Amino acid sequence: MVGLLVLICAVMTFLAPSFLTYGNWYNLAQQMVFVALLAIGMTIVLITGGIDLSVGSVLGLSAGVMAYLVNQGMMFGLCLLLAVAAGAALGLVNGLVVTKLGIPDFVATLAMLGVAGGLLYLWTGGVPFTGFMIPVYDTLGGVTPLVGDLTAPILAMAVIAVVVAFIMRRTSFGRHAYGVGGNREAARLSGVDVGRVRVTAYVLSGTLAACAGVLLAGRTTAVAPTIGVGYEIQAIAAAVIGGAALAGGRGRVLGAVLGALTLTVASNVINLASVSPTWQPVAVGTILLVAVGLDRASASLSRRLGRAAPSR
Repeated sequence: MVGLLVLICAVMTFLAPSFLTYGNWYNLAQQMVFVALLAIGMTIVLITGGIDLSVGSVLGLSAGVMAYLVNQGMMFGLCLLLAVAAGAALGLVNGLVVTKLGIPDFVATLAMLGVAGGLLYLWTGGVPFTGFMIPVYDTLGGVTPLVGDLTAPILAMAVIAVVVAFIMRRTSFGRHAYGVGGNREAARLSGVDVGRVRVTAYVLSGTLAACAGVLLAGRTTAVAPTIGVGYEIQAIAAAVIGGAALAGGRGRVLGAVLGALTLTVASNVINLASVSPTWQPVAVGTILLVAVGLDRASASLSRRLGRAAPSR
């Protein structure tokens, strides 16, 4: 993936001189934040052997909660807390439906995608929430830089990535998550509370989706009924490109961030090449297909090498 990024940058430097400029990469950093946050949450769920198709709708509904509460004149810090709590609650529902009712992850989160997206559309009546931008939200959304050119969304994404990476690599939850994704039955026999680990993964995914929604609302200065549409595909693609296995047991936060950067660069290349933006979903889908294919090929090669090793 890093090699692919270097190759794209080298080619685009000659084809479009503006590609490697500070201004362009500053915009890329601003744009990748939201996909990166979703991809980090998606990676956690994938590590445990699940999948979360509802992140886009959770993002949208949490953004709607934030915009509505700010418009009602509520204290900004409380609005932020309640919006993030809404995302965590939706993630909790996903986790409980999957673990307590035994409904497959794909079906449960697909249902939540429809429910959360439908609630936002009914709530807005098809009309975007506007008028909620206040000075503090200008800063939180990145409209106004925080320090120099550094914006709050970029800083928030960096801090969250470091914290989640520490959790996944240095805490018992992280170790248990990898164990559950690698072999659920073995983890259970080892004393791991598999249900709790899976529920926690969905709560974290919902929380990060809500954080992305709050930041995106501040960035776009409006919450449209369709604000989160399509983000679930980008989140899955970024996580898989970053090395997360759809079968579970593998994935890294840094990989998710690099995967988000790869998708953002691909979209930027399309724009600089004056290609219609309608091709962007095609590019994302193609990249996802290639990433999954390479992941399967790598796993197959590893199994063959593993079987061949004893004979030597």
